[in-house]
Amino acid sequence: MSKQIHLAAQLPAIHNVTVWSDPRSRSQIAVGSFVELARTAERGKFDFFFLAEGLRLREHKGSLYELDVAGRPDNLTMLSALAATTSRLGVAATVNATFNEPYEVARRLATLDHLSGGRAGWNVVTSFDAFTGENFRRGGFLAEHDRYTRAAEFLATAREL
Repeated sequence: MSKQIHLAAQLPAIHNVTVWSDPRSRSQIAVGSFVELARTAERGKFDFFFLAEGLRLREHKGSLYELDVAGRPDNLTMLSALAATTSRLGVAATVNATFNEPYEVARRLATLDHLSGGRAGWNVVTSFDAFTGENFRRGGFLAEHDRYTRAAEFLATAREL
């Protein structure tokens, strides 16, 4: 019996560890860079293209890291563009269940699923730190048990919608 593995491609998130300094590198925020990587992954028989979500702002030497504010493309918007330029590659995104609302996420994921012809996937996560919560009206910190209770309810509601 043969075993099967699933391969995913990911363009790393934007922060001070992954900002490319090699002059030959291209933009890590331009749609064209994402499209090129997704098409390469599809030709290479990868199963899906994955984008992680980063909701917390990062600081560097006491200042907010600019690319996290102005340079991080929205996952589901970018994946919608990639779905239009590929035919087989799955498109999956991290979407946070702590600081989003089920209706909004269900609508956006359903749109991505429709645009991709059923190739959309969702990596459900929670946020463990209060620092991330400061970026949202809800704010604050949820204890682990409360985060996972909210995530389970969030997932059930989003699926129902």
